[in-house]
Amino acid sequence: MSGRHGTGTRRNPLYVGGAIVVTAVVVVVGGYFGVQAVRAGGAECDTVAQVSVAVDPTVAPVVTDVLSTVEPVDRGCTDFDIRAEAPTDTATELAGNNENRPDLWIPDSTLWLLKTLRSTGALPEVAKSSVVNTMPVVVTRPGESVPVNTWLEVLQNPGLRIGDPLDSSGSLASILGALSESEVAISDAKAVSAALVPKAQDYGRIANLPHGTADLVDQVAAEGGTSVATEQSVLAYNAAHPDAPLEASVPPTGSYFLNYPLAVTAAAGPDYDRVKDAGTALASALSTTSATEALTAAGFRQASGVPVADGRGVGSVASLELKNPLAIESTLRDWSVLALPLRTLVVEDVSGSMAARSGDSTRIALTVDASLGANALFSDQTEMGLWAFSIGLGGGQQDYRELVPLGAVDTVFNGLPQREAILSAIRGLPGIVGGGTGLYDTTLAAFRRVKEGYDPNFVNSVILLTDGTNEDEGSPSLDQLIETLQREQDPVRPVVIVTVGITTDADPVALQRIAAATGGTSYVAEDPRDIPDVFVQALNSRTQRIGGE
Repeated sequence: MSGRHGTGTRRNPLYVGGAIVVTAVVVVVGGYFGVQAVRAGGAECDTVAQVSVAVDPTVAPVVTDVLSTVEPVDRGCTDFDIRAEAPTDTATELAGNNENRPDLWIPDSTLWLLKTLRSTGALPEVAKSSVVNTMPVVVTRPGESVPVNTWLEVLQNPGLRIGDPLDSSGSLASILGALSESEVAISDAKAVSAALVPKAQDYGRIANLPHGTADLVDQVAAEGGTSVATEQSVLAYNAAHPDAPLEASVPPTGSYFLNYPLAVTAAAGPDYDRVKDAGTALASALSTTSATEALTAAGFRQASGVPVADGRGVGSVASLELKNPLAIESTLRDWSVLALPLRTLVVEDVSGSMAARSGDSTRIALTVDASLGANALFSDQTEMGLWAFSIGLGGGQQDYRELVPLGAVDTVFNGLPQREAILSAIRGLPGIVGGGTGLYDTTLAAFRRVKEGYDPNFVNSVILLTDGTNEDEGSPSLDQLIETLQREQDPVRPVVIVTVGITTDADPVALQRIAAATGGTSYVAEDPRDIPDVFVQALNSRTQRIGGE
C-alpha cells in the first residue's frame, strides 16, 4: 500500500500505551533494573540453573536461535526453557497461580502486563522495557491499496479484516491508534465507537476460523482485500514469498507500537532474586549486536523503533500514544459484548406529529435518513425486523404494522434480501404518517414478539423510536405496562427494550421507565440528526447490561 508515513520527531515507544502508564509501570515496579552482562565467577559455570520463559510465538523462534549461540556463562549460567505461548494463555496462568506459570515473560506488548495487574493486583517487574518493536499496519496486495489518512478511516473500511483485540495486540493497537487520534481531535471518538460496532459483530462470524495476524496476511495474499497485521508479519511473509510480496502502510498520523517487554513473573519466594538476575542476563543476551541482527532479519524493529534496514518496512513512523489508559479496558469490554450477534425489532413512530417541521425538513424525513445510515451499523450476523406504529395503523385496535418480519439479514422477504427489504420499508415510512401515538400497546406487542422467538445465541432486543407520548386511550396505563413487562420478563430469556425519544416532545420519563423495566436504556435525540449517534449508544448499551455496569 502506498499510504503516507508519519514524519517529525520520533518518540521512543518504550510503552505503547502512553506516558501516564509508562510512569505507572516504572513507579509500581520500583525495582526496574538495568541490563548488564552477567558472568558467574569467571569463564566457567559450576552449575547451570533452569529458568522458564514464555515468549510470544512471533518472536520465540528467534529468541531460541539467539540463545543457542550464547555460552552458558554469558547467559548468567542459566538454561532458558523457551516456550512459545500466546499471551492470553500466559495471562491466564498468572491470574490463576497455575503451576505452569513461567519465571520470565516476553509478551508482544506491555498491555498484557497491565492486564495482569488488573487480574492479580500485582504488576510484574520489568527486566527490559522493550526487546524489539513492531506496530500494526494495513496490508494489501500490490496495487490494491486505498490511501487512508487515519486509523479511523482504516476501521471504517467495510471489508477490513481484523483479528480479535481480546487476544491480538496488533488488532487492539489499531483500535487504540484510532482512539489516540481522537484524543488530539484528529478523529471523533463517537465515530471510532460507531466503526467498532459492525466490526465486532462481523467478528462473531469468523470467531472459530483462523484469525491470527499471520492468518490475516495469508488471506490477503490468497483473496485480496485489506487486513490489519503487523509490520513484522508482513516482512516475514514477503521474505518467504519474494516473488509475490504484499504491501504495508500506516496512516500519516503514525501507529501504536508493540514493545515486547521482558518481565519477571516468578512467584515471590527464595528463587525470585535468582530469576530476576536471570532476566538481566537474558536481556543482555538479546541486546548484543548478533542478537539485534537476527531479530531485525526476522522483520522486527530494534527497541528504539528505528526502521528496519534495506527499506523493507514502512519507514519512519510516529508513535501514537493513548493518554487515557482506561480506554483500553473499556474498549476490550465493549468489543467482547458487541461481538455477540444482535436480534432486534426496530419499531418506528409514524404518528402525525412526525410530519412536523424540523429545520428545513421534517421529523420523519430526518428520521428516515438517520435510520438508513444507522442500518449500516448492523452486521450481516444480525437478525432484524421493522415495525411502524400509530393508532389504528394495523387495522382495528392494532396500533402497529409489521413491515418486515424478524429474520436474518441474508434471508429473502418479498423478493428482496432482508436488509434491502428493511431499507425499502424505511424509505416508505413518510407515506404512512398520520394518526395518534399508540405507544404502550405497541411496546408490549413488540416485546412479546421478540420474546416468543427468543434465541439464546443472540442479544434479543427492541429498539423503539418515538417523538410523542401515548395517545391511545384504550391502551394500558404506563403503570400497567411496566407491571406487565416486569412480570413477563424472563431472566433466563431476557428481552431488552431500548427507547429513543425524538426531540423534546417525546415523554422521557415514560421512555426511561419502559427501558428500565427490561434492563434497557433510554436516550433522547433532541435533533433527529442525532439519531445515528443514539443508535451507536443503544448498541453499546449492551455492554452496560451484560458487563454488569
